[in-house]
Amino acid sequence: MKSARFFSLSVAVLCCIPAIALAADDEELGWQQKYVEKPDAPLEQELELDVALPAYPEKKNLMDLKIATDGMQYTVYLDKPSLVLDEDGVVRYTVVLVPASGVWNVSNEGLRCGEKQYRRYAYGIDGSWQRLNNSSWRDVRGNGANRYRLILYKQYFCNPMRPYQSAEQMLDSFNENWHEM
Repeated sequence: MKSARFFSLSVAVLCCIPAIALAADDEELGWQQKYVEKPDAPLEQELELDVALPAYPEKKNLMDLKIATDGMQYTVYLDKPSLVLDEDGVVRYTVVLVPASGVWNVSNEGLRCGEKQYRRYAYGIDGSWQRLNNSSWRDVRGNGANRYRLILYKQYFCNPMRPYQSAEQMLDSFNENWHEM
């Protein structure tokens, strides 16, 4: 009887070891289940493949957002003409991140306010767009060079105190809020 009980207990413990080891691996690597990407709904993917890209940004149209990037030395600019609120409720815009070297890092993106998610539609290289057709929606977080998305989300584009703003109203909010949150 004792050996049957010992065997059952041993089997139960051995079954738990792989799960414990996997959980330990997840924590070491920083992976958590809530950050695993989910595939977009097929209809949404079909609709968004046709998103029109704006004109490539010009220096005269860039607005310095004065957003710190947590130890990463970038100046973050918004291309004013690219800011639109589309019929699907997605705020689309182009940002230009410029390090001390002066090289432009250009990204055309969208923010979904209700879901607190962003998606990159294209990146810029040598004055033209390179479309990212298979990019997926990701959670907005505020770390490092990506911190600008959280500030844009909270303070300017998805501010719950100013729901349903037009692109012009969003641009006006930058004039009112020159300081960071």
